[in-house]
Amino acid sequence: MSATKHKHPAGCGCASHGARRDGKIRTVAILGGGPVASTLAILLARAGVKVAILHLPKRAPLLVGESLVPAIIPMLRALGVEDEVKTYSKFKPGATINLTPTFNLCFPFKELGAKVPPYAYNTPRDRFDDTLLEAARQAGVHIIQTAAQVERISGTDKVKLSAETMAATAGVFSQPPDLIVDATGRVRLLPQVLDLPVVKGEREDIALFAHVDATQIDNDGHVHTTRLDHGWSWRIPLPDRMSLGVVIGKEFLPKFGATKEEQFDNLLKQDSVLCKIAGAARRLTPVMEYKNYQLSTTRLFGDGWVLVGDTAGFIDPVFSSGLLIGMQGAFLLAKVIADGSPRAFKKYEKESLHHLEAWHEIVGYFYSGRLFKSFQVGEQLLKTNMLMRLVFPHMQKNFGAIFTGLASNSNYSLGLLRWVMKNSLRDEDPADLAIL
Repeated sequence: MSATKHKHPAGCGCASHGARRDGKIRTVAILGGGPVASTLAILLARAGVKVAILHLPKRAPLLVGESLVPAIIPMLRALGVEDEVKTYSKFKPGATINLTPTFNLCFPFKELGAKVPPYAYNTPRDRFDDTLLEAARQAGVHIIQTAAQVERISGTDKVKLSAETMAATAGVFSQPPDLIVDATGRVRLLPQVLDLPVVKGEREDIALFAHVDATQIDNDGHVHTTRLDHGWSWRIPLPDRMSLGVVIGKEFLPKFGATKEEQFDNLLKQDSVLCKIAGAARRLTPVMEYKNYQLSTTRLFGDGWVLVGDTAGFIDPVFSSGLLIGMQGAFLLAKVIADGSPRAFKKYEKESLHHLEAWHEIVGYFYSGRLFKSFQVGEQLLKTNMLMRLVFPHMQKNFGAIFTGLASNSNYSLGLLRWVMKNSLRDEDPADLAIL
């Protein structure tokens, strides 16, 4: 999956058009109230920008993104919220992959040698979102409870807040804000209004997930990723329950029932893997359904507007990288807004699309079976090949970046992964580990 490069209109200063004549962006309206919106708002408020979050609370019972990765921890510290997040979360020391009855992999973060803390958290997303939104409020961000409406200015690349939305700000903005940031996630407000180009992946999977009382787990606190008869499942241990999700091709679902509740409950009883690890689980919540985890917007900024987080692109949840990419984007965008130049926004777009493309590529290796077939071949070679014994720790460190969240941050690690995916299978067929 690769993004089509978009050429911005000739002579366009793009996002800088929303700024004052001196190029400074002093007022920012952020659409959406999730963690990415709050992260960006906190950073902007600290920098002296007048920023408002326009967000009408309308919470789904459950949200994807409960399992954090170690690369998020430094950001939580920078935002001053880690101590609070820790109080209601489950300590996460690693990740476990269940591929076949006889082939399982365990990745303790402390053994991966990453330049991030050797832990993360599994966290109830509603409380996590509330923590960050309250931190934004404490930082001086204006939280305006309204469903933001935007309008395209005819014949231009610009958008504006509707008159009703401006009125709802109650004077926070006496004139239109210098910049509108779309952090509405899957709502994708500005991409819909502006009809922005997108790239979709080949797979059309559906995720069904709910909280259950308990399931079997191999390692306490680990997020468990398990290959099923069709698709795969996640198990995320939370403080008093288990988050259980199934990601499966839409063509397989009808045989499990007519409703998402029937499909979820029957999968737990009828899938040959799930019935052993979760067949007796008692569902505690409604079943949620998410579709299309492989979509990227190929143009991320324009005349007085910019996209961040899931609005820019969705990521398959298999490596828990979606929230990380969104928060990384918020930290980068805060610096870009402080700069305000077209060059800075173009760099933001390029780097954001790079992270999305890299993670889509890594996810593709998971679905094809190539990623873990390489581990299987490597384990076999460790028994007989001296060279493999010497290089394996180095490879493990760089491959560990997939699980700590740093995989797209290092061109070297990504390049090594690509080389291994191409050259290390020794004529072994990865199909027996592919996700059907």
